[in-house]
Amino acid sequence: MIRTADDDKRLLAAAAAHAEDRDLASLSAPRLADLAHREGLDFATAVLYDRVQRVPANAAFWQAAQQPPAELNADLIGIVPGAFHRQHRNTGADGARVLAIARKLGCEAAVIPTPSFGKIDETAEVILRWLAAQRGRKIALVSLSKGGAEVKRALASAAAPAAFADVSAWVSLSGLVQGTPLIAWLRRQPLRWWGVRLQLWWYGCATRALEDLRHGPGTVLDTWPALPEHLTAVHVLGFPCARHLFHPWAHRGYSRLAALGPNDGGGILLADCARLPGIVCPLWGLDHYLAPEQDALSTLTGIVAAALAPRHARASAIQPSTMPAARSSA
Repeated sequence: MIRTADDDKRLLAAAAAHAEDRDLASLSAPRLADLAHREGLDFATAVLYDRVQRVPANAAFWQAAQQPPAELNADLIGIVPGAFHRQHRNTGADGARVLAIARKLGCEAAVIPTPSFGKIDETAEVILRWLAAQRGRKIALVSLSKGGAEVKRALASAAAPAAFADVSAWVSLSGLVQGTPLIAWLRRQPLRWWGVRLQLWWYGCATRALEDLRHGPGTVLDTWPALPEHLTAVHVLGFPCARHLFHPWAHRGYSRLAALGPNDGGGILLADCARLPGIVCPLWGLDHYLAPEQDALSTLTGIVAAALAPRHARASAIQPSTMPAARSSA
């Protein structure tokens, strides 16, 4: 059965009226998994989306993102590409869409030359060296998927205070900043696990990098470093139902994590959004790849512009309001 924009509106209205879990902090991963088991995964996803977008700071930022671009507090956008950005450009991991956004904003941009799939601490060093080479310029970082984990590790480095001194904003697009439960799923599938390792070897990538992306307590990505006070951090996450999945790879990722609760089809357990420092921008109806691109480009442009605006400009624009769906039909 084809679902329509009206179906999405009814689902989101029901989620908003849901009497339980009014506080985002109560929506732990086990709680969301239980809600999905009782009421359906679509409903659990809609409830989490509703609670995230009601956080005052998130709602105010979203309102700012709807305004015409203000002056930008950056003159260079550094793009941290995602996994396999050389081999699989169809995922958007190469940063081409961010380059298009930078052109629309009239801002210079450059793709940081990171490995295609490297150890995250080694890639973090590449980011730190690139930032050091831009010393004296006003910088913003936009990371994609695995690139978000690499920026997070760069922020944990002893060199971070100096390297990030001129970085005003970090926009993480579908960032695997808490790792992904897909690594544990692969571990339970020996043939697939060794198949992925063989593929990494064939690409000349670091097979050990898989372990860096493990999810949960005690892992490399479990905890957060203190972020610089001057840094605006914005996490952009797709909130899809199964009917919204657009990218061909999203269906597999979505089904593999469905038992754990709401996810974005690319490895992110959406319950993790309650742990993220900074602003969270949930985009209803888009998957991990923020596809389809034609629906997402103007939305992402507004988000990047708001993140790069001086803080006084963001603060003056706005009273919190409800976020509309980024894409409301399947």
